[in-house]
Amino acid sequence: MLLKTARFSSFFQSQLYHLSQRNKHFLADVPLKRRGVDGHLSVSDLEGKLLLLYFSAGWCGSCKLLTPKLKKFHDGLGEEGKKLEVVWVSRDREADHQLEYYEKAMPAWAYIPFGDPNIKNFLEKYEVKTIPSLKLVDSEGNVLSDRVRADVEGCVKENPLKCFNSWKSL
Repeated sequence: MLLKTARFSSFFQSQLYHLSQRNKHFLADVPLKRRGVDGHLSVSDLEGKLLLLYFSAGWCGSCKLLTPKLKKFHDGLGEEGKKLEVVWVSRDREADHQLEYYEKAMPAWAYIPFGDPNIKNFLEKYEVKTIPSLKLVDSEGNVLSDRVRADVEGCVKENPLKCFNSWKSL
């Protein structure tokens, strides 16, 4: 009887572990950083927000053109901007270059530190072949829209809230 109980307990613990992993935020194990925050961001900082993965680099001319548009778009959201978390996934080739571009061009968006294996994993998972690239994702990492770049470039001049509200309904 004791053996059956031990097996059941082990099975039950295994099932609980798998359930907890399934509901785990896809960025839970990613060491996100942000200017002005000591240490790493907590996943609780991302709860209830739309997530925008921004793949770019400081050496990329097109990225240097898109970054200010994305910033203007984000700023144009006003209070709603607090419900959108931009996570920068850098393609820079050196840590110094990543930090230089972040400090010079990026708002205080979250970013994955240079050399973290999640960068390569995300490039593969989201099939990023060229940069800049933007992906709107949910808390499980599923792509809600990969048309975000066109949305941002189109809406930045007119009404960022219109695009943002359409994203919330995805």
